[in-house]
Amino acid sequence: MQWVLLVVIVAALLYMSRFYPKVAFGVLGVLVIGALVIVFTTNEVAQLNRSKLPVEYITIENQVFTPAYGDGFRFNARLINTHEFVTLKETTVSITLWDCPQDSGDSEDGCQVIGQEDQRIIVKIPPSQTRDVSRTLSFGSVKPRGNVRWRTEITETRS
Repeated sequence: MQWVLLVVIVAALLYMSRFYPKVAFGVLGVLVIGALVIVFTTNEVAQLNRSKLPVEYITIENQVFTPAYGDGFRFNARLINTHEFVTLKETTVSITLWDCPQDSGDSEDGCQVIGQEDQRIIVKIPPSQTRDVSRTLSFGSVKPRGNVRWRTEITETRS
């Protein structure tokens, strides 16, 4: 519908420019400035809509990392949208692979980061619901020498 309106306005301006060229170009300038304001305002509104759902409302449970083809790993988890009103449409999960000494226990002393990847996950999760996700991760030819530890963190959400 907007395109039809645009064609009608341009046709009217072309016809009007035959008799009143200064008025026609003045109206065209005002329309261009108005269109730019609308485009920039729409971008700001879209950005606000993306940030309606803070990362605190998305949790990850039941994380399982298994060896996959080649040097890759398979990441399986359950994402939970704990917000009461907003639907999650997309999230970014930061996944870090740590190599820790055999005798480190639960301590992170001596652990080294040997891989890090951000996974963009497009999944629609309505308010107060969960979805299972699965992704293949590739850190290149990483060879852990000790105990492998994983750290996951939700870094971005879009609603």
